[in-house]
Amino acid sequence: MQDLNDRLASYLERVRSLEADNQRLEVKIREHLEKKGPQVRDWGHYFKTIEELRSQIFASSVDNARIVLQIDNARLAADDFRVKYETELAMRQSVESDIHGLRKVIDDTNVTRLQLETEIEALKEELLFMKKNHEEASRGHWSGQGLEGQTSLGWGDRQNRPPATCRDV
Repeated sequence: MQDLNDRLASYLERVRSLEADNQRLEVKIREHLEKKGPQVRDWGHYFKTIEELRSQIFASSVDNARIVLQIDNARLAADDFRVKYETELAMRQSVESDIHGLRKVIDDTNVTRLQLETEIEALKEELLFMKKNHEEASRGHWSGQGLEGQTSLGWGDRQNRPPATCRDV
């Protein structure tokens, strides 16, 4: 931005310098023509037109410099938007990757939960079976029968056998 402002300032200063040089040359030309003699023509009526054209040229030059500055600003803004777009795109891709990974974790967790629920059900069944065996063994004990025959059938078989979920998997 500063570079463009500096260029505009130097351009305007150059235009002023050239205008001053033109005025000095015009004065010298007039003096020379006055010294030369009566053949001098009166160019005065053209000076007004020349000044108007000069002011138009100057205004056009200023407009041109302003437009160049606007173009450079637009180019810088476009670059900023491109960088922002690329940053946002990278962030979006990262978030999508994270979401994909988290969905996989959720799926794995659901599978593990289902396995654990199945194992809980099997353990509940085993607990009921063991309670039932314990009650039968207790009734047998109180009725005068020995526990050895009944406990060896229930408890020993359960210890050597894996849980139901392990057999199913």
